[in-house]
Amino acid sequence: MTNPVSSPKLPRPQAPSQHGFTLVELLVALAISALFVPLIWSSIQGAIRFFEANLWQVQLERDLNRVSTLLDAEAVDACVFGTTAAPAACAAAAPVCAAAANQLRMRVTLLDANSVPTGADAVILYTRNTATNELLRSGPQILANGRLDPANTAANDQLVMRGVTGFAVTPNNDCDTATVTITATPVAPNTFTTTQGFGNPVTRTIGLRTGSRPYVD
Repeated sequence: MTNPVSSPKLPRPQAPSQHGFTLVELLVALAISALFVPLIWSSIQGAIRFFEANLWQVQLERDLNRVSTLLDAEAVDACVFGTTAAPAACAAAAPVCAAAANQLRMRVTLLDANSVPTGADAVILYTRNTATNELLRSGPQILANGRLDPANTAANDQLVMRGVTGFAVTPNNDCDTATVTITATPVAPNTFTTTQGFGNPVTRTIGLRTGSRPYVD
């Protein structure tokens, strides 16, 4: 009888490896993460604070530029400056400006729609509210075309700028020029954190001359 030919045995397939992280390896990974996560989060917070501080500092410079432009436009229409007392009439032979103070007053001649003097003057007042650190303007309304209201309709205590911690005005003896010094700090939400080089007060000195453009130091 012929013996049957035995078939060769095929190798048994190996089961896939089930090896995973051990408890020790997991604990080591968690320990390393605990060291690096706070450092990464601290770096992110520092970057956010730096960006925020820079943003508000730039906004402060823009606000100061806007105030300078506004004072420039008002000074063009002014005939005389003063501080604590309303300036004398534009036609006064010997105007009195008063001493340096924390107020700026400008006497302006009102013009009609054709730029013809109406025969009436008005006084524009800039002053700082020491309780709120706000720079305020009182005087005739500014119309949509940028001109002063010839009817001299009053617009009192209009907000010009926030964060103003100092406002000093020094007129010259002839009352036709004045030096205005404004100190301001960035106005930011409660999350603002002072970063080195930012968040500090900025002082701007503006020289005004009646009927002309100012110089800025």
